[in-house]
Amino acid sequence: MKDKIKTILREGILKNSLGVTVSRPEQKLIIMRGIPGSGKSTKAKELVGDGVIHSTDDVIESLGDYNEFFDKMVANGNFAPLSNAHNTNFQNAVASMKNKITPVIIDNTNIRPDEPKNYVEAALNLGYGDNNVEFVDIGTGGLSAEELTDRNTHGVPFGKIEQMIKAYEQAGPLSLEKVLKSKSRFGDKEKKVLYSAIILSPQSIEKLQRAFANEIQTWGEENNITPITKGQAHHMTIAFGKSLADIGLSDDIGKTLYIDAVALGKSNNAIAVKVEGYDPKNIQHDEFKTKTKHITLAYAQGSAPKASNDIPSKDWTPIKPIRLIGIVSEVTN
Repeated sequence: MKDKIKTILREGILKNSLGVTVSRPEQKLIIMRGIPGSGKSTKAKELVGDGVIHSTDDVIESLGDYNEFFDKMVANGNFAPLSNAHNTNFQNAVASMKNKITPVIIDNTNIRPDEPKNYVEAALNLGYGDNNVEFVDIGTGGLSAEELTDRNTHGVPFGKIEQMIKAYEQAGPLSLEKVLKSKSRFGDKEKKVLYSAIILSPQSIEKLQRAFANEIQTWGEENNITPITKGQAHHMTIAFGKSLADIGLSDDIGKTLYIDAVALGKSNNAIAVKVEGYDPKNIQHDEFKTKTKHITLAYAQGSAPKASNDIPSKDWTPIKPIRLIGIVSEVTN
């Protein structure tokens, strides 16, 4: 019997499709699939139990108005924000997998096999077994395009719903093999890291927005400006234009951290909170060591979020600490 077990181990039978030894046999990744309005998200909530649901839509909603997010991208012809939202959701999901949360549910439409590929590969690389990656296909939920248009919560129009149904039917059922063999929609193009940061959870973003709503309004009135709050209270920058590997922090990516907002700072162009709690000893980035770590709450119309960097040290006022939670991430183009 012992010789038989040794043979099984030697032949790699306990390895997954990527050849990685299965070390997380109890963890499950669930890939939801379905057309908007089909009941996909409702089903995800039924399945989640003690696990967690990660959705790119939730990331987008944490940045402000959902429809305005897409309208702005179309108007500008710049779809990088959507790529960034997908990347944030992916890194949040990887962090959950690393933290041994189960199940981890990806509640995106996942119509084509390449869409969930990075999530599946991440799970397998972490030591998930092939049988622990599950596809839950809701499809149209038995509804027509007209019904799906009426039911979906984000106002996806009829024409787009029809296109998605057609793409869904052309793709056919998903399987682990089909997903792994799919070609990435981004090809081999290398992504550029725009900045590395601690990306706050939606709950922490809401906490800051609620706590300082009156302060922001008063600040705008005092300076006779319109505060720009959409997309703010979102992250604490670690390094601009640099990956975590560039500054010696590659091991930190995906880590979930607690940080505290401890002071409020104001200038004519920006209002922000100073944060403490993340001070990596091995960081190779002098600017991080010398600049005030902060989260921009709002900035003046005509200015930019980076104006928070110029808030004078004398203009930071201590506040009762506010506990926040975020994930060490890289935002790419």
